[in-house]
Amino acid sequence: MRQFGSVAVLARAIGVSDNAIYKWLAGRGQPSLASVVAIAQAAGVSVEWLATGHEPSARAAVAPAAAGDYAFMPRGEIRGGARAAWVRSPLIVDVLALGVGWLEHRLAVDAGRLMLLEVNGDSMAPTLREGDLVLVDLRETGARVDGVYVLREGQDLVVKRLQRRKLGAALTIHSDNPAYPPIAISPAAIKIVGRVVWMGKVL
Repeated sequence: MRQFGSVAVLARAIGVSDNAIYKWLAGRGQPSLASVVAIAQAAGVSVEWLATGHEPSARAAVAPAAAGDYAFMPRGEIRGGARAAWVRSPLIVDVLALGVGWLEHRLAVDAGRLMLLEVNGDSMAPTLREGDLVLVDLRETGARVDGVYVLREGQDLVVKRLQRRKLGAALTIHSDNPAYPPIAISPAAIKIVGRVVWMGKVL
């Protein structure tokens, strides 16, 4: 709030009503995971700091991690809906420790700008199934390459595959499950939370 100066400015920056923020400040509710991500991106802070009050130790790491040097990723849950895989619960259900050296040198990501989510839907099957984990790079807020992304729709998040169309500026939103038809959309009409850079599969 100090960074944005007023409730109205913060509300516009993250796409919620002033009343929603007043409720959070008064303790009468808590932001959804989608809102937490939106606040983190607008303010340039980590999701972990907003969720736990602690900065990830990986933020200042520049060399390969020594033993015991880990980034602790709060794990949210993407729940299945009738048309997509939606985030229904803002609660963190677990924390997974990932090696900073592996994150930064194998995946080429900033360990302080990541989000870990668990899948509980079928719209991205067989690529992503029930219980699979996805690691999301929150710096990737534009579809500069084809890939799997987490999108924000209001207070919800959805995981989908984005494909740039060869003709024109439109994107195609794909579900890997053929039961869900593709959707053509303008890049300006979607809000990209980040790109999925790693998947943890349930065998």
